[in-house]
Amino acid sequence: MDQRATTLATEVLEGLLEEDDEVIQVWYLLGWVCYLQAKESDEEEEEAFKDSARTYLRKAKKLYSKLRCDDSALLEHAEQILGELGGDEAPGNSDGEDAPLENIEDDFVQSSEDEAMEA
Repeated sequence: MDQRATTLATEVLEGLLEEDDEVIQVWYLLGWVCYLQAKESDEEEEEAFKDSARTYLRKAKKLYSKLRCDDSALLEHAEQILGELGGDEAPGNSDGEDAPLENIEDDFVQSSEDEAMEA
């Protein structure tokens, strides 16, 4: 994948996030694109791309749990990429996947659908 293609892909995916930040596939694809960019970048940029990939893939995993997604292949690939990147644990969280999900909503903007359900 060349630099222009990954830049365009990132711009399109970030635009999709602005439309709806609760689409698991968008977070996952952003993570995958950053992972690919890390593999093709020089040492200076590599770690930044890896950090971005980890962030996006962790968000995908959180949403996967929150929205009770049934795309197990997506989750498996996200976990595989995170394993290759190392540092799957969130900063300051030594429990990794076993961490409680009680505050998961803090990472996401509440949608109007969520507000309607609470009313």
